[in-house]
Amino acid sequence: MLPIASDADPVRSLIELRSLRWRNFWLAYVAMYVLLLSTPALSQSGPASPPTQVRGEVLMLTSDLVVVKSADGTSILIPLGKDTTVDASLKVGDHVEVVATSDHQVSSVKKVTPDPPR
Repeated sequence: MLPIASDADPVRSLIELRSLRWRNFWLAYVAMYVLLLSTPALSQSGPASPPTQVRGEVLMLTSDLVVVKSADGTSILIPLGKDTTVDASLKVGDHVEVVATSDHQVSSVKKVTPDPPR
């Protein structure tokens, strides 16, 4: 609490202190509200990143996911969404190209011819 001067009215000082705390609470609340509203706008203002492409061999295939072995030997687990376009003739051992959007949603899985050895 704030020190109270001997000649000041203690009730008035208490009321002023409470109103000061209430005002600070509302200022903090409004500042947080503005910050939360401005964050999505700031994150969307940048240029859109291009889609990501992964090429490799299918190691496993289910209705929910595809496991692809990339050229560097890394196995990548790729979840399939309901909007993902998957080549109907795809099977284990096929070479594929997986395209994912900038928000990491897989948009398509297409069968491709294997890259020639270098």
